[in-house]
Amino acid sequence: GALLALSKPPGLPVLGHPGELSLEALLPALRQRLGLPAELHVVKAPARECSGLVLLSSCHRATEQIQQFFTDARRRGQYPVTYRAVTVGVPAEAEGEIRAGLCWQQQGDTTVVVPVPSPGRRSLARKEVKSTLTRYRVLGAAGGCALLQLQPRT
Repeated sequence: GALLALSKPPGLPVLGHPGELSLEALLPALRQRLGLPAELHVVKAPARECSGLVLLSSCHRATEQIQQFFTDARRRGQYPVTYRAVTVGVPAEAEGEIRAGLCWQQQGDTTVVVPVPSPGRRSLARKEVKSTLTRYRVLGAAGGCALLQLQPRT
């Protein structure tokens, strides 16, 4: 079966309510557009509030095996998802952790996800803010910019 990767924007849920735009609701049209014989399954996708790569499969068995790989890795304390980013500015430490919160914020007629550097316990308990942890390592730096390796842990 086919494996596909696509970029999901923040705010798009994987599963939605009836009539709501969601990744699952778009899969039949994507399958048809690509001319795939089998339906597509979501293997791995970022949360609604996050952008990132979505991994899709047209093979149910492959979907289960890859999902099991990620589940087993998390249980062992391993995080196989790694991103690279170019930043303006170079972190003071060559490696470290970024702890921050994420929350929804209305900007005009658009709702966006914004960082909350030090979320309070109440906002976390009420689930107004989602706590995140990302490990980073500077792979190189030049001209005031850096290439980072990022591994989300949450």
